[in-house]
Amino acid sequence: MGRKALLTLFAIIGFFLGVFIYYVSKKLPSLIQQLLPIFANFEWIFAGIIGSIVTVMAVVVWAYATS
Repeated sequence: MGRKALLTLFAIIGFFLGVFIYYVSKKLPSLIQQLLPIFANFEWIFAGIIGSIVTVMAVVVWAYATS
């Protein structure tokens, strides 16, 4: 696979990951607030959860790609 094709592939993956995170960020806070009302006022928790999920996914993809 050429360099331009690989960069295009990562751009497309990044785009769809961004769209996925956008939709998850719209649905996840209301779901967590329903299940765990104690966290209703802690908006920073939602950002942390989404950030940790994205980071773990990126590390897993990187680990499988380099082995």
